[in-house]
Amino acid sequence: MTTSDPPPPPESAAPSTPSPASAGEPRPARRTVTLAVVVGSCAIAAATAIPAAAFVAAPIGSKGGGGRWVRTLRVDQLVDGEPKRVAIVDDRRDAWTIERGVELGSVWVVKHGAKVSAFSSVCPHLGCSVNLAPEAGGGFACPCHTSAFDADGKRKSGPSPRDLDALATRIEDGFVAVEFRRFRIGVPEKVET
Repeated sequence: MTTSDPPPPPESAAPSTPSPASAGEPRPARRTVTLAVVVGSCAIAAATAIPAAAFVAAPIGSKGGGGRWVRTLRVDQLVDGEPKRVAIVDDRRDAWTIERGVELGSVWVVKHGAKVSAFSSVCPHLGCSVNLAPEAGGGFACPCHTSAFDADGKRKSGPSPRDLDALATRIEDGFVAVEFRRFRIGVPEKVET
């Protein structure tokens, strides 16, 4: 060996092979944590989304319109041939809320022997409240635009496009039950809203 040759490098300074952590690959423990976070996030999202979708879709599946049978007064409270205004009190359901014992409207109930009939108290012209008109032979009259109806709800005069809206009735345990419905106003056809 001559004095001009450099000494050989020590064995500890030899180049080493790269470890898996320094090669850019994640460690197995880090992969497991990432997978657990992703799966957990998906589970939380599903647990939140499913009830939220059911909550939003609930009013879509409920049947809109349609009548509801409401028990009103006892049959023996009616005088034969004499109309009586009766308040319709029932629960009001609006999408997700329910109000108990709310006055939904009123109807005219008339007894003729064993038969009981009912008419909506809403004028088919513009929705005013129809009153009893004893001076018109026991019929009904709308005070807003002078529509008049006979005792059977048939239109006699005025701008109303149709007769009073008749409602179905039945007797349940001595009470008159009325199938309460609302109809469009201002149109000649009886169309439920």
